Amino acid sequence: MSDNTFVLQNSDESDNPVVKIEFSEEAKNALQEQLPDVARAMISAGMESSGMLVDGIAEEANPEEDHVFH
Repeated sequence: MSDNTFVLQNSDESDNPVVKIEFSEEAKNALQEQLPDVARAMISAGMESSGMLVDGIAEEANPEEDHVFH
């Protein structure tokens, strides 16, 4: 996965992401070190608005580890 791509996936389904966000090079350059935080906020907001937020899933997300949210 590129360092512009962030995914949320079930821990038992590594091949089938629930959500995938891919930033352009322009966005990556503009956001720099804030990119993981923006991705986390986007995924969290989307899950919350869709009613999918599971206890603590947004808080457990760690964008520093392969950009995969579990």
